[in-house]
Amino acid sequence: MLVDDLKKALLIGVGGTALAVEKSMEQIDRLVAKGKLSVEEGKSLTSELIQKKNQHTNDLEEKERLEALLLEMNVAQRKDIDDLEAKVQELEKKLENHPNNK
Repeated sequence: MLVDDLKKALLIGVGGTALAVEKSMEQIDRLVAKGKLSVEEGKSLTSELIQKKNQHTNDLEEKERLEALLLEMNVAQRKDIDDLEAKVQELEKKLENHPNNK
């Protein structure tokens, strides 16, 4: 379940990034058409946008693979550890306040 939710969230992020890049490329084309950017500047910006989108996509894919691997290995997540620490502290307080310990 968690992996499916994670995949959905990542796909939304990738989709949002792709849409943002597409809209940015359209804006670059408009600026070139209006003469506010040279064709060379437009090509350079477009290339940089594509490169950054690809890097972002690769980073998300790598993160997804790592998280899936950690889930497979059944590695405790930070929240699990924090929850256990809170329970231990709660039990310690109960022991300190127990009538037999006074």
